[in-house]
Amino acid sequence: MKDVNKPKETGHEQQNRRWVWLAGGVLVGFCLLIGQPLTQVNGQSGRGQNDPKKQKNERPPLPNPIPKIRLPENTPTKDEGDTLRINSDLITIVTTIAKKSPDAPLDLGKDDFEILEDGVPQDIANFARDAELPVQIVMLFDTSLSVAQRLNFERKAAAKFFERVLRAQDRAALFSVSTDVVVLQDFTNRITLLTQALRQLKAQGATSLYDGIFLASEYLKDTKGRRAIIIVSDGGDTTSNKNLLEALTRVQQTDAVIFAVYTGNLAPSQNLRDLAAERALETLTNESGGEVFRPRITPGTQGEEADELSLKELDRTFVSLADQIRTQFVLGFFSTNEKRDGAFRKLTVRVKKPGFTARSRTGYYAPKS
Repeated sequence: MKDVNKPKETGHEQQNRRWVWLAGGVLVGFCLLIGQPLTQVNGQSGRGQNDPKKQKNERPPLPNPIPKIRLPENTPTKDEGDTLRINSDLITIVTTIAKKSPDAPLDLGKDDFEILEDGVPQDIANFARDAELPVQIVMLFDTSLSVAQRLNFERKAAAKFFERVLRAQDRAALFSVSTDVVVLQDFTNRITLLTQALRQLKAQGATSLYDGIFLASEYLKDTKGRRAIIIVSDGGDTTSNKNLLEALTRVQQTDAVIFAVYTGNLAPSQNLRDLAAERALETLTNESGGEVFRPRITPGTQGEEADELSLKELDRTFVSLADQIRTQFVLGFFSTNEKRDGAFRKLTVRVKKPGFTARSRTGYYAPKS
């Protein structure tokens, strides 16, 4: 029955009532959306707010807007994570090739090589020629008093070597090795800077050769491409904190190749030669895949003509060294031995095509978990 005594609503009051109905409809719709009973929502004010049972079962309010779940960019799935772990175990081998015939073309491909790890054949996963990869060189110059007479010749020959071997993508650094090891020039491909650094070499003190090799390996470990350490020395060591084995281990861990230009006495009589120093250089080069060069130089003892011949001999040695660096291949494989025990594993690289021989490091240390 209509209440005739009720005052008539004004237009403003009617509008307010419509807003109340509309708000109520929105509230009911929201409750249905989030799955909560209307009474629980209403309980947020008044008595329901202090009811511990209702507070215990209340769901936390949903954020508005509800965010979408998204993985961070580059987050690997399980399979991708496994792939990343395996890729980090890629073993690389820098291999120098010797040709029986100097005129034979160096047209070797991946299928011409064979890799054995502890006698077990391995699949070659990566293959590259020297021209495709930069080379990073650290030259260690023995500047002890024992090589003082040869130092001037060595400077000139080394400057020509840098001119021959360095391309735009390559880098070289120069270390002076006496009682202390000093970096005279950081990595650069500017021949003028390297030549200026060579002029700073001065004969003084004793020899910390093994320390120099260890530090050169540390210097090379984060560089990209092929890594080479060139030692210009008589091989003697008198003041190093590191020993031969420690230096060699660090070289093998860095995957660097050592070449040595022997500047000691090559007299026929073994009594006049430091055989222990020569053997140390042979060990370092053979185990890393390099070579010892033995130029016959007798500076300052037989006149200017003999000095000129000695310089030419030393220069030919550096030419041969540059050729070695230009005839390298880089092979990579994933070991079939999945043990991550840090053990030393023997490596053998062979060339199947006749007329070529390969020289590479003799082994590597397996990764650790």
